[in-house]
Amino acid sequence: MLAGCGGHKAAAPLQAAAINRDVAGAVQLCDAGEGNSLARAQVCFQRRLLAIVEPTSDTATELPLIDAAARHQGGYIADNCHIVMHWVGRNYALDHHVTLASLQSYLPRSNDPGCSAGFAHGLVSALGPAIRTLDPASVARACAGSQTRYQAYSCVHGLGHAYMRAYNEELPLALRMCGRLPHADVVDCAQGAYHDYWFSLSGVDGTVQLGPSLRPRALCGRQPRMFVRACWYRAFMESPPNRALNTPSDLVAVCAGLTGLQRQGCITGAAVTFNTAFPARQLSGCAELAADIRVACARSTATQDLAGAPLSRQTQLVEQCDVFGAERAGCIEWIAKALNVDTNGAFRGAGCAAVPAADRTACRAGASSWRGPLETFS
Repeated sequence: MLAGCGGHKAAAPLQAAAINRDVAGAVQLCDAGEGNSLARAQVCFQRRLLAIVEPTSDTATELPLIDAAARHQGGYIADNCHIVMHWVGRNYALDHHVTLASLQSYLPRSNDPGCSAGFAHGLVSALGPAIRTLDPASVARACAGSQTRYQAYSCVHGLGHAYMRAYNEELPLALRMCGRLPHADVVDCAQGAYHDYWFSLSGVDGTVQLGPSLRPRALCGRQPRMFVRACWYRAFMESPPNRALNTPSDLVAVCAGLTGLQRQGCITGAAVTFNTAFPARQLSGCAELAADIRVACARSTATQDLAGAPLSRQTQLVEQCDVFGAERAGCIEWIAKALNVDTNGAFRGAGCAAVPAADRTACRAGASSWRGPLETFS
């Protein structure tokens, strides 16, 4: 049917309704419930979600619909869709013979860090054996062809996963391959490699740890300075401490004994699990910390949860940085940078113009750095 006849507009609601029905059916079948195995639930969701996406070649538009359906359902699938979709994306890529040349047509057209990002990481990680033989510059160009800054970042992050799979979870080899990418991509690729390392400690997503299993302090303490934040960023999410981190003092306690950049990296990693999905609460808690770690904490603020929110809510988050004291500018710069990535460059103009005049210089400086390395981002 011709686009002018409205065929695509009519199909979208029907497709969304079908996705909602299928995801609801998966929840009814797979949700762990009280007394059931979470591991069994994950396997069930992996198979059911693969069955949903397997028939389509249009994952670019279908995955955002799954994001919406998962959020609507809540519970296990909303909280765990990212990791479930790693497996789905990897198996989909193998079944559909996805290549680096065809990758862009399959990557979800979404900035959602849940289902879509997990699927994208899985797609790219399936290309590990092929990527291993390709010139890193050509691989980077494939990611740079993404439609948005977030999607390009997600693709580069996926390369870190891919290099880990290609080199049998040998972290030094994966980091060496990341180091051959253009400078702006090196650390974001490394974060994907560390992410896969943390997976491997518990065998998540089909990983197997072949070498020594180092805990965060041991591993991140020996990394090059440029990789320290990336090393810590996913550490507590994939290798959680013995008790939940519910207060700012909990963040300080779990990072006790560390100093300088290691302490800052640890605080960033710990704050990822602190008031997750409530960016305003996260930032308020960060303001209660000592001055030298406030911005490190702010780097974990879930700005992506405001990507589709009204501009007023986004600017309110920037304005919260006013309670950061001497670290106010650093907080504003990071939050503006993250929001500019979330909105694919739109926040710098409209958002920074809407914040108080005293905040605009820092806002524009931070937002203008959005093309550079993100280091700590989901």
